[in-house]
Amino acid sequence: MADQGEKTEAATPRARQKARERGQVAKSTELVSAILLFGMFILLFNRNHGLAAQFSAYFTDTAGKAWTTDISADGLPLLIRENIIGFLKILAPYLIASLVLALLASLLQVGLVFSAEPLSPQLSKLNPLKGFQRIFSMKAVVDFLKNILKLAAVGFVGFSVLYAAYPGIIVSVDRQPFDSVAFATTIGYRIGMFCCGLLLVIAILDYIYQKFEFEKSIKMSKQEIKEEYKNMEGDPQIKRRIREMGRQYAMSSMQEQVQRADAVITNPTHYAVAVCYELDWPAPMVVAKGVDYSALRIIRYAEELEIPVYQQPELARALYTVELEQYVPANLFRAVARVLAHLARYDGKLRRKLGTGGKASPVAQAKP
Repeated sequence: MADQGEKTEAATPRARQKARERGQVAKSTELVSAILLFGMFILLFNRNHGLAAQFSAYFTDTAGKAWTTDISADGLPLLIRENIIGFLKILAPYLIASLVLALLASLLQVGLVFSAEPLSPQLSKLNPLKGFQRIFSMKAVVDFLKNILKLAAVGFVGFSVLYAAYPGIIVSVDRQPFDSVAFATTIGYRIGMFCCGLLLVIAILDYIYQKFEFEKSIKMSKQEIKEEYKNMEGDPQIKRRIREMGRQYAMSSMQEQVQRADAVITNPTHYAVAVCYELDWPAPMVVAKGVDYSALRIIRYAEELEIPVYQQPELARALYTVELEQYVPANLFRAVARVLAHLARYDGKLRRKLGTGGKASPVAQAKP
């Protein structure tokens, strides 16, 4: 049997929310770096033939204007400003793209998380013992192996591509300079794409591992779950007492309502509906109703108060659909009137209530 203090249970939604507020989420920095590297590599090699081609065109244009450029004391600040703006125009799309890629990579993993707690100073980080524990922890070992794996993967890919392209490299010595540069660019692009792909696979595996470690770090003990339930929902004993008090109040309220009744129509034990009638009312009124346990309570109250109880299952079920303090609908009026008139023959109190000065009410006149 697991110890109550052992963290063996999955974290509750509340615990996950608290961890998120502390900035504790399952996030892989390797995945952010891999997505950023992969996206920027594609942009640099494919947008208008790459960043190098844009700089080459910019410098060619600048060199062509060298003879007409004003480099005097008055013209030099303008020249510097124009060159800075030119550089920014070339670099801005790549800088914005890198920012967007980094944000997307983070959002895909954890969504929007704002927490200042990781930035707050913690004295525990100054503890040398804990520092050594972090250095020689399992996380440090995994990070070391991960870096070795990335280095080995990049080295293997680079060697494999160069080895496969070896015949072409030898032949490129006799080619024109432009063809040699184009061939070298192709080889570089191929190495870059393979390396980025491998790093992306490693980053995905790292994210799975970080997810596993995160779930492990936020596990809770059974005692912690009980304490959280108490804090969120209240002490079970207090809640039980509140429910008991509510039930007592409902029963006392039901008893008061039954006291007003002239008769109780039952099913015989599954349904019980108490009805009341006054001479100036257009029809009898439902003053209390219940099913199962509540029905038995109503019947018991009625018997204690010597209120007549009449068994008529179909009528009881039909009356149960009527809301409390509502008159009996027209389609049920005759059936209820017959029940009351029938009971009045055996109950003197009900008989006196239904007839006044020798003139019977419509209910009393109903044929049983």
